Amino acid sequence: MRKALVVAAAAAALWLAPGALASGWCGSGETATDRPDAVTGAQIHAVVATPADAPDQFATVANRLADDVASVSAWWTGQDPTRAPRYDQAAFPGAGTCLDISFVRLPQPASFYQGDSSFGAIGSALSASGFGGIVFKDYLVYYDGPAPSPDVCGTGAGGFNQREGLAIVWLNGCPDVPSDGVQAHELLHAFGALPLGAPNVCTAATDPAGVADNAHPCDSQSDILFPYADGRPLQQEVLDVNRDDYYGHSGTWDDIQDSVFLHHVDTPQVALGVTLSGHGQVTSDLPGVACAGPCTTQWDQGTKVTLSPIPAATSRFIHWTGGCAGKADCGLDLTQAASVTAVFGPLTIPVKISTGGKGTVKCTPACSKRFAAGDRLTLRAVPAKGWRFARWGGACSGTRITCAPKTDYALTARANFTKKR
Repeated sequence: MRKALVVAAAAAALWLAPGALASGWCGSGETATDRPDAVTGAQIHAVVATPADAPDQFATVANRLADDVASVSAWWTGQDPTRAPRYDQAAFPGAGTCLDISFVRLPQPASFYQGDSSFGAIGSALSASGFGGIVFKDYLVYYDGPAPSPDVCGTGAGGFNQREGLAIVWLNGCPDVPSDGVQAHELLHAFGALPLGAPNVCTAATDPAGVADNAHPCDSQSDILFPYADGRPLQQEVLDVNRDDYYGHSGTWDDIQDSVFLHHVDTPQVALGVTLSGHGQVTSDLPGVACAGPCTTQWDQGTKVTLSPIPAATSRFIHWTGGCAGKADCGLDLTQAASVTAVFGPLTIPVKISTGGKGTVKCTPACSKRFAAGDRLTLRAVPAKGWRFARWGGACSGTRITCAPKTDYALTARANFTKKR
């Protein structure tokens, strides 16, 4: 009997070196958080989820999950030597960089996660636990509880290059179907397969169960995205038979080979260096940059990433230098190595105005010992009777009677007057 691999109709939506083989999980500790990223770019975060009334078997499931990730990575690069799924990794003391796996104890008993609503219920529980709403993170969940319905091995949903997708492997749903194949199948759904326009979509005439299904291709039973599994090992599965439906095709519809969740293994990565002047931090829209000090990260060539400055509580962002300029977010197309500096300054600055000779300086707004940094300040030199304005010194220069000095940092200005002849 073939086991169904189904895809949800809709949902909200490490990479290992090619050929790498794991022997259990090299990480340690059970945590309900997403550890700091050791990988840049859109990525897949792994989660072990257990119902409230089920025993904690995190260590066993984590080892299985890690082995499956290694198997899927090796299989994928065997199918396409230019790509591999980009799995979230984290640094572990004494172990280096390993797959980042989190543990979530779901709030409800196993009976709650049954039936057609199970996928959405688990997705909502993950979001409530902090796994959701993170830009460009797909979630790979190994659910250690009863499957939602008989013969369902996995469920997945997502949009092409959208911010978030979800793939669930129901560990107890299909005991005679290799879970690495289920993982690969559901990740493809999380990445956006089957795209609209694929020519071999299942119809009532081509589906073995006579079910019209626009989420799967039905041109070959050996296709990893075929809707039914017969227990064959992952290495006998094919990533888009004939390359004409969802991967590496020549059509105009979405191509999963172009997914931002796939690492380009065929080209060297490029460096992005970030430095800071002043107090603040820099983050990126894609996972990878969260720098409170100088940092360098490695990225796939051609990645489009946007950097955002976040000033400290007593600072303000002034501007970028280096690979970006201006005061807005910094957008980069990393076709080659790049470096940028985010310049921060104080919220208020001290202002000291002095005169030489006889005269005064009028300020708009009114002069004070401290001034709101970045605001416009206009100084006007007013000579006394019998005197004339000569020139400015300090933060102002020239001989015009008005001056608008920059107010990013502490400033000192001096108006010099001379007697009339």
